[in-house]
Amino acid sequence: MQATTPPDHYRKIECSLILVDLSGFTQLLYHASYKEEIMRTVVLAMQRMFQDAMDAASKTQDIRIINTTGDGFIAIATGKTPSRTAVGFVEQVQSHFKLYVKAVIHSVPFRQRADLRIALHHGSVYEIDITRLGKDHYPVFIGDDINLLARVINGQVARRYGVAITRAFYRRLTMTKGDPPTADEVILDRNRYPEQIEIYKLPAEIPAVDKVKK
Repeated sequence: MQATTPPDHYRKIECSLILVDLSGFTQLLYHASYKEEIMRTVVLAMQRMFQDAMDAASKTQDIRIINTTGDGFIAIATGKTPSRTAVGFVEQVQSHFKLYVKAVIHSVPFRQRADLRIALHHGSVYEIDITRLGKDHYPVFIGDDINLLARVINGQVARRYGVAITRAFYRRLTMTKGDPPTADEVILDRNRYPEQIEIYKLPAEIPAVDKVKK
């Protein structure tokens, strides 16, 4: 039997991962589908948020949107301070959501809510180039850290505060050398059992890089 040819190109990327999700949006679309003008309003609001996020990512080489999830997307932040870059990007997404989306989707005549949830983790992904499927460049991103984001975003911290970060992201963001404080939530991931995943709220204050290094 002939050996399978490995991918032409692949690389491991250390990065801060960002998962953005419009929680409740699928149910909202279901209700809105009964009335065309409401459906159009809801879809346009979602498109506006996606477009603004992509525009913000295109202005820096350190943010890449690598996948969409229907009512959300996954992005990665790289560079010298990826966690801080990720937080800056998240703040832009939150601002755009409040300005262009929240008021619109919360004004539709349904009780179904749609809120923004975000999960942040520092880890790595594999980028695989599968250009042999055609002439177009078609990178695929895989890795267990992407799956981890889905666990984090469904936790209680993300539901309650809107943004949830892992222990790895917390340490990277605050440059904590010792043990971080007690986690706000601990969850189990069957793929990492018996390891527990410690989750935190986003710190209200992030120390400046130069102050931490001193």
